[in-house]
Amino acid sequence: MKIMHDEALTQILPNQACLGLCVAFSDRYMQDDVAVLVSAEGMLIASLPAWQHHFLTLLNIVSQSNLDGIVVTQWCLANARTIRNLLHDSAAQEHQSSNSDSIKLDHTRAQQALEDLVQQALVLQASDIHLLFSPSHAALSFRVHGRLVGKVDRNRESLAGAIAAALNTRSEDFHELFDEQRLSSASISMSVLDGESIQRIRLRVQKSPTRNGFAVTMRLQREQSKILKLNELGLRTEVVRALQNILREPSGLLIVAGPTGQGKTTTLAALNAEIPATAKVISLEDPIEIIQPNIEQKPVIADHQELNFANMVKVALREDPDVISISEIRDEATAKAAFTASLTGHLVTATVHAHDTFGVLSRLLDLGLSPESLAQFGVVRGILAQRLVSSICLDCEGTDRGCPRCHGSGVTGRQLVCEFLLFDEKVRQALLSKQFEGCRSELLQQGWLALDDQLSSPESCV
Repeated sequence: MKIMHDEALTQILPNQACLGLCVAFSDRYMQDDVAVLVSAEGMLIASLPAWQHHFLTLLNIVSQSNLDGIVVTQWCLANARTIRNLLHDSAAQEHQSSNSDSIKLDHTRAQQALEDLVQQALVLQASDIHLLFSPSHAALSFRVHGRLVGKVDRNRESLAGAIAAALNTRSEDFHELFDEQRLSSASISMSVLDGESIQRIRLRVQKSPTRNGFAVTMRLQREQSKILKLNELGLRTEVVRALQNILREPSGLLIVAGPTGQGKTTTLAALNAEIPATAKVISLEDPIEIIQPNIEQKPVIADHQELNFANMVKVALREDPDVISISEIRDEATAKAAFTASLTGHLVTATVHAHDTFGVLSRLLDLGLSPESLAQFGVVRGILAQRLVSSICLDCEGTDRGCPRCHGSGVTGRQLVCEFLLFDEKVRQALLSKQFEGCRSELLQQGWLALDDQLSSPESCV
């Protein structure tokens, strides 16, 4: 029996004559991961549970195929998820070509289509699922260790139906009719099989219109995500020690910087895990991504009148915290609230979107904090800027789409590249005079590791 990998299976054309029979059988036993199709070239392709528990039915499908003029000459084993994708896309395409009206997928099938997408993302170790809908098709890709991989064209109607059904039935915060041309965001909670265990997944869904369709991005958040320790992140030993020293301070700001998807939330959780159990930590998050034991996590809605970051910092200050963790300082009100908290005897950890450590200082100045305020002793303690750099697969060197080790992504993980700035008197003087470049040059002469230099030579940071 031939084993077919996902990459080869996506090139298969199902036999239209017995497509309906295969779809009905596969849908009936969907929960048992049973799926089967007959290809136009005469291959009977079925999942392992189908071969194990429904062999007689498979023989009946072969007989029906023979009656329809397609002689089955080869038996194949394949992943049920990929077989279902082919079946449902082909069925939707056939339905669409015979009916000009937009089809409405059965909810069970649509929900299974979404679960299959998420399972595929888990296999690839993807952080995001990207869908770009045009009038004729949907382009699917996955963000894997910083790269967009697995780009394939899928049937538009089947995937649009899957997204609509998920938002309408599984989302806790989607309260509108599904409209392709409306900007909307929501979250979806679901349980899917990941290997041999059930994984609780939360999807952050962002939908927006495009020139001739719409785009959907789904960020995967694993609710059982392990909280890494500081010394497990890949930080240099001296940086870990410096961060641990700052966390022993009674007050001040400790900031983690970087673009979206660069591990800032993971680092923030690792910092919180270093706080002793005798201290009260309140974490303000939009949304809550990593469940942190012994941390008082509060959901924040950035644009909400009451539940925004700035107001929730004020609320947290009235609840006797020792440490306040802010998942993102993104506006003037939040920046000033974090500054006030650091001045009133609280340690504040937070993230800021900035290129590097000196970029954080420029960003805080842009958000309305004055150099004199930030340069006060004990206000800013330290800044960590970080990136995650992809590691090329050693087996295929990033060139084999069928590589079993990297599942065709070309990468097998990411390593952390970081730049740490301890806020000492030299940096405070540079802030007051706004002479960042001179301070940076002096630090480089003293052996300071700048982020840009490490990005051009990632091996220097490991």
